[in-house]
Amino acid sequence: MLINIPNIAYIFRMETGSHYYGVLALCRMLGIRSDLAGKIAYASQFVDDALIRKIVFKHTPHGIRCHIFGNRRGLDHAATCPRIMTVWNYRPRVMFEELVPFHFIPAGRGANSREKIRTFPDSPLLKILKDAAIESGNIYQLGIVLHVLADAHAHQGFSGMISRRNRLKDLRVKKDSIRGFNERIINYYMIYVDAVISRLFGRILPIYSHSHAGTLPDIASAEWEYRYDTGQYFIARYRHSGKISNPGRFRDAFEEMKELLIAFCQKRPDILEKKPDFQDYEAFYRTLTQPMSARESGTVWQHFLLEKDLLNASDSALSYDPHAWLRKAFKNYKRKKFSHRIVSNAVSADNFASSDWYAFYLASRDYKEHYERLVTRNFIF
Repeated sequence: MLINIPNIAYIFRMETGSHYYGVLALCRMLGIRSDLAGKIAYASQFVDDALIRKIVFKHTPHGIRCHIFGNRRGLDHAATCPRIMTVWNYRPRVMFEELVPFHFIPAGRGANSREKIRTFPDSPLLKILKDAAIESGNIYQLGIVLHVLADAHAHQGFSGMISRRNRLKDLRVKKDSIRGFNERIINYYMIYVDAVISRLFGRILPIYSHSHAGTLPDIASAEWEYRYDTGQYFIARYRHSGKISNPGRFRDAFEEMKELLIAFCQKRPDILEKKPDFQDYEAFYRTLTQPMSARESGTVWQHFLLEKDLLNASDSALSYDPHAWLRKAFKNYKRKKFSHRIVSNAVSADNFASSDWYAFYLASRDYKEHYERLVTRNFIF
C-alpha cells in the first residue's frame, strides 16, 4: 500500500543505525580490532555530529597549529555538518564547505552546474577520495570516507546546494516500510493536513539537499517514489524517480564499503586480529534493512553485536555517545557550552594533541582540502 505525502521536511534526526552500528559490525566481521573498529565507526557517525565550526582556546595547547583570531588562538572550519537551514539563515558558503563535501559529493555528470552538483555513488571525485583514504592509512579519514560513500548511495539524485532538482512533488512511501511512533504520527498529519503542511514547509525550507523528502533517504527499510523538477527558467517539468528501494541502495553501499575496508586492511594489516566466527552477511543485511524506528535502532544493533560475539558487554564501542570525543578533548566540557557553533575559552585536555577529536579534525581538514582541489580541477562549481 502506498500513501500520499506532501512536500515536507519533517524532523531531521541523526540516524546512527547505519553510519555507526552498521559500520561497527562490518569492521568486526572483517577482523578489525574492536578498539579500532569503534574509532572507525565513531568517525563515520561523527561526520553528522561535528557541528562546532570554530573553537577559541583560553590557553593555546602545546603541539598543534592554530588559527589566529585577534589575540587568541583556535581552530576554524571544524564542522562537517551544518544545522538545519531555513530561508532566514541559509548560507551558501556553509553548504559549500560542510554539507556538499561530506554528505552530497558531486558526481560531475551533465553539461551544467545544476546537473554536475547532484550526488551519485559513481562520482569520480569519490573514487579518488576513497583511494586517498586507503593510501593515508588513517582510520579517521577512512571513517569520514565511509560516511561520504554511504550518503552518496542514500542521497543519490539530490544536491547539497539550492537546486530545482531538489524540488519534489507527489512524494509517496510504502506504509509498512517505515516503523516507529514518530514516523507514523507525522505521516498521519502529512496525509490529512496536506495543504497546510505543504504550504508551511514550502515557504520555510529552501530546496537544498533532500529537505523536501524528509528523512526517507536515510531510512534503510524505506520504499518510496516521487517526481522531481527537471525544468528550466520559469517552466516546471516533473519527471518520475521510479520506485526506490532503500534496502537495495543500502546493501550496495555496504558492499562497496566492505571492499574499501578490505583494501584498507591490506594497507594496514596491523589493525587486524582473528576474524570472529560469525560471517553471515545475509543476516547482517537483514538487520541493516529491517523496518525499525530510530529509537529501536540502537537496541537492535547492540543485541546483534552481542549475540554474534562481535563485541563484549564491557566494550565501550557498544554504545554511541556523540559527546565522548569532545568530553575527553576539553577539560571544561559542558554540553550547553559545546552545543554552540562557536565555542570560546575552551580549555584543552593535557593530551589534546593525541585526542580522537583532534585527530578527526585533522582528517576532516585534509579531506576537505583534497576535495576542494578536485572540485576546482573538474570545474564542478
